[in-house]
Amino acid sequence: MHRLERESCNTNAQLLSREEMTNALALMIHRMDAIDSRCADGFPLYSPGISDEWVISPGGSWTGGFWSGWWWLRSRITGSALDLRKASDICQRLSQKVSVTSINRSLIFWHGASLGDIWFGNIAARELTKESIAAIAGSYDPEINCIPLGTGMGGGKEGNRRITIDTLAALIQLFNRSEHRVYHQISRCHADTLLTACRRDDGAFYPDACFSQGSFRTADHAGIWSRGQAWAMLGLSRAAAQWGEPYLTQSHSACEYWRRSRPGSLPPSRLSDPLGLCDPSSTVIASLAMLSLADLMPDGDQWRIHAHRQITAIIHSQYFSGVQRNSSHQKNKDGAAPGIFWGCCYKTNHGKDELVESAWGSYFLMAALSILVDVIQPNHC
Repeated sequence: MHRLERESCNTNAQLLSREEMTNALALMIHRMDAIDSRCADGFPLYSPGISDEWVISPGGSWTGGFWSGWWWLRSRITGSALDLRKASDICQRLSQKVSVTSINRSLIFWHGASLGDIWFGNIAARELTKESIAAIAGSYDPEINCIPLGTGMGGGKEGNRRITIDTLAALIQLFNRSEHRVYHQISRCHADTLLTACRRDDGAFYPDACFSQGSFRTADHAGIWSRGQAWAMLGLSRAAAQWGEPYLTQSHSACEYWRRSRPGSLPPSRLSDPLGLCDPSSTVIASLAMLSLADLMPDGDQWRIHAHRQITAIIHSQYFSGVQRNSSHQKNKDGAAPGIFWGCCYKTNHGKDELVESAWGSYFLMAALSILVDVIQPNHC
């Protein structure tokens, strides 16, 4: 039993119990079947609110790996051979993304392929992982000492001069799965360049930077975009697990900045717009970073408790549709099917930010719950 579980019986009785977390996982697993029935051979991108009206992509864009990753995670929970076959089948459909010039491939193949190798020793997933690492590493630019965003998947004409924080965790984890040290070195060069360009001393992060006239220049304000700060926290937690210092101290600083700047569990998408949309998905990603940090710090229990408290707030919020007592898998009073996590702030085809259900948001929430019930390790998500 974790110390956290002992404490939750006393001073943290408001935290989700193991039974409540297991029930939430069961709802999300059931939800996957409903989403899958709408996908055919495509990938689910998003569904606005609780509408259950999915936009389906034939290729999956940058989110396709999360659909496969979600099924790998489901297989890990259920132990079902059918679930494992489904995950493997989706994984193989990701192969078309290997040649797309975008660092977002790291998100696709870390979640969509590597997890199948790590958890199940899936040979096809292992080969696709190796192929993707080699392809992504081919985009390394020695002039800027990192892998740029790239022109594919919406990167645009300036994509080869831009670096972004959202792929840092996935790139570190993906490249360090390789047996070849050159890929480890590239991932560390990339991390150091990105952190130098985007990190502020107080732990706040700029979400991206553009290389111009021999140096990187940032825009916007550091730490304002909640999901950008959460991505940075997750990336630093992975760097700390892989290489130790100075990343461990920087990871702690970034998590402390989150706690100072976002005392509530459902922060606004942008601190500069406190009355605008919130972004619960950013809290989930931040919680995953804290759960990783908890395994690395002497005072780790406080971070695990804080992450647990944040996930509790999300499961109890309007952004996760649970079920009424004794209603099994019936719909809620608001008409929402159970197991929907619609807390992802996302720019939709309507050209505006909306709160949506997404494969990546639900994958991350299921991963956080799985860590808290000891199904997976913090650095395996």
